Amino acid sequence: MAAKILVTDPIHEDGITTLKEAGFEVTQNPNLTPDQLMKVIPEYDALVVRGRTKVTSAIINAGSKLQAVARSGVGLDNIDLEAARKRSLQIISTPAAPTTSVAELTVGLVLTVLRKISFADRAMKEGRWAKSELMGRELKGKTVGVVGAAGRIGLEVARICLQGFETKVIGYDVLDLTEKARSVGFRAVGKVEELLSGSDIVTIHVPYLPSTHHLINAKTITGMKSGSIVINPSRGDIIDGQALLAALKSGKLAGAGLDVFHAEPPKDDWEKELVSLPNVVCTSHIGAQTVECQRLESTMVADELIKTLKK
Repeated sequence: MAAKILVTDPIHEDGITTLKEAGFEVTQNPNLTPDQLMKVIPEYDALVVRGRTKVTSAIINAGSKLQAVARSGVGLDNIDLEAARKRSLQIISTPAAPTTSVAELTVGLVLTVLRKISFADRAMKEGRWAKSELMGRELKGKTVGVVGAAGRIGLEVARICLQGFETKVIGYDVLDLTEKARSVGFRAVGKVEELLSGSDIVTIHVPYLPSTHHLINAKTITGMKSGSIVINPSRGDIIDGQALLAALKSGKLAGAGLDVFHAEPPKDDWEKELVSLPNVVCTSHIGAQTVECQRLESTMVADELIKTLKK
């Protein structure tokens, strides 16, 4: 009997086709509620999700036939890894797939904040010629601080900024950066505080973990350059959002580019105020939302599932 795979979030059709051609029975149901998932999961050998579906310990334990849980994307914070480990499930993700997509969005957010592009566009659509309000800054020659420079995305952001825009780059990571810094040409530092104090632009590329919760907070913001900007395409709660709001309102920080939030979509009054600020550019968690990235994620998941389920 063919192994059964349940896909509960939308993924690119090429991955689905690959799995079907490999002989698997694939069910796509992107609208399942948690209760509905609990009822049907015992029928399946593998579960494929993106960010919407929360793979809790209850769901993992209910999946009596489960051999694998696959996340089409980066980050496993929506999967109970401890419960999966206890069940000896294979956990699959695609951390390499969104490298180009997220890195390009990061640089796009930097440019949009520096040149006030979204403000200019909104003014034009409102019938206002706001040229006198649109004095911006160039990226060339600025110092970009990459938090998480050892990872694929952070390293690519560093490379683009150095080679494409002739910036200076400071990199920080909990991993050893020596060889990567030498190869790409940036300066590695051992403390995030040193990066923050020396950077005109700070961009975040680390996973969300207990150790990275509010890594950027009121205290660390105090040590940042006045007039610097922050870019976050990683996870919302790596930055203390209320501290960021206060720093932007006070003028300590000149702007921010945010693709991720404390709640998605934002619900709290403070976060709604944050996203409404004229010096904040917001996108709705679209780092991996390119055709190329979605296709690569789905086919990588399919290839790994085939290896796992055909052992």
